[in-house]
Amino acid sequence: MGQVHPLPTRSDGQMSPVTNPPATVRSIDSAHCALCGSKLSAKSLRYHVVSPQACEMITVCHTCHKAALGEGYRPAE
Repeated sequence: MGQVHPLPTRSDGQMSPVTNPPATVRSIDSAHCALCGSKLSAKSLRYHVVSPQACEMITVCHTCHKAALGEGYRPAE
């Protein structure tokens, strides 16, 4: 979580502007298809389906989505 710092003040009691540079944001490719194991990047299509065996929601890639529906998996809502 973020850290909280008081705003800097000048000797006359006025607030001085914060001059910190903006933070750098990067995407983390941490998701994988539960069926084929391929990496799911931030831009790739992903679907959530419910497994008929374990009754839990899994994330699958675009390629495995239709195959999973044909094998008894149901779309998660």
